[in-house]
Amino acid sequence: MSLVVFPFKVEKPEVVVNNIHMAASHERVSEVLCVGVEEEETYAAIAAAAPHVMAETDTPVNLILQDRLGSLRPGKGDGMNTALKYFLEKTDVDRVHFYDSDITSFNQGWITTAEEFADLGYDVVRHYFPRAATDAMITWFITRVGFAVLWPYSELPWIEQPLGGELLLTRKTTENLVADPLVMAQSDWGVDTIYTFRMIQGGAKMFEAYVKEGKAHKLYGRLTDLRTMLVECFAAIQSLKDEKVDGSTLHRVQPPDVVPSAISEKLGYDIEASMSLLTERWTDRQAELLELFPVPIRDGMIANRQRPRFGFMDEAAWFETYCVLLSHFEKDDEDWREIIFKLWIIRVLNYTTTAAARGYAYGMRYLRSMVERYLRQAALGK
Repeated sequence: MSLVVFPFKVEKPEVVVNNIHMAASHERVSEVLCVGVEEEETYAAIAAAAPHVMAETDTPVNLILQDRLGSLRPGKGDGMNTALKYFLEKTDVDRVHFYDSDITSFNQGWITTAEEFADLGYDVVRHYFPRAATDAMITWFITRVGFAVLWPYSELPWIEQPLGGELLLTRKTTENLVADPLVMAQSDWGVDTIYTFRMIQGGAKMFEAYVKEGKAHKLYGRLTDLRTMLVECFAAIQSLKDEKVDGSTLHRVQPPDVVPSAISEKLGYDIEASMSLLTERWTDRQAELLELFPVPIRDGMIANRQRPRFGFMDEAAWFETYCVLLSHFEKDDEDWREIIFKLWIIRVLNYTTTAAARGYAYGMRYLRSMVERYLRQAALGK
C-alpha cells in the first residue's frame, strides 16, 4: 500500500479536489496527504471536501501545513520534505507518491503504472511526459546541461525530466533522503535537483514511465514567472559541482509514444513579452560582472541595454557561459541573479527562433542532441 501526496499552494480548488478523489479511490492507496503553504482558499476547499472523499472512498485524507525545515527560501522543498518525514513517522506503508496538485489530466493510471514498476524492484519511479518544444526550458538549459557538463559519465544527463514533481519513492530511498542534511536544507525550488542527484549518486534503481496524455497544467506568460525557479535550480547544481557520481546506477526509460497535437503545437511562453525583459533592470555593476565572460558574450549582452539581441547565444556560447556561471555566480547577489536570468532568456530565445521554429520534432531532436554533445565535450575536457 502507498501514501499519495499532493503539495499545493494556491490552485483551482475543483482541480485539486478531483485529483484527491481520484487518488483516494485507487486500490493501492491507503492514505492521501495534502501539504499546503498556508490556510488560504485552496486549503479551505480541501478541508471542506476531505470528509466527503473519505466517506465515499473509505481512504483517509489528511491536510497539513508544511514545516519550516530548510535553511533556504521557504518553498517547495519544505513541502516535499515535510511529506517525506510524515511518510516515515506517521505511516507504515512501503511507498510514497508525489503528484503536482494542479494537473488537469491526472488519472488513476499514473498511480497504477508507478506501482507496477515499483513491484519490479525499482526504488524510484518517475513519470515523464511529452512537453511543448518551448516548455521545460529550465530543465533543458539549466539542469540537464549542468548534469552533462559536471557528470558526463553518469546517468544524470539521461534523465528525461529531472525536475518533475510526479514520482514514487520506496521507504528505503526516503530514509536516505531524510537522513541527508543537504536534502533537508533544500527548502526552495532546488529540491527536485537535489533529490535527483542524491538518488543517482546513492545508487537508487530508477525507472521513468511515459504518460502519453501529457501533463496538462497552467503554462507561463513572461519568463519572469520562472526567474526564482531558474536561480534556485542553478544554485542547486552549483552547490553540487565538486561532488562525484559513478556510472553504475540502473536507470531505465519507457519509450515515448505519439505526441498529441495539443502539446506539439503549443508555445510554452510569451516570446514578445519575454524579449522586452532584455532591456530592463540594467545596472553598471552588471556590465562590470560581464567582463568575466568571453568577449562575444559580453558584447552581445551589453548590446541588450539598447535593444534585444540573442543571435550570439548559440550552443557553443551557452557552454562557455554555463562554465563561467558555475565558477562565479552568487545566488544572493541581485546583479548576478539578473545576469543569469537575462543570459537564460537570450539562450531560450535563440533556441526558439532557430530550432523550435522548425517544428516540434526538430526542436526535440535538437535538445537531446545538444545534451549529448555537451556531455561528450565535457568528457573530453574541451
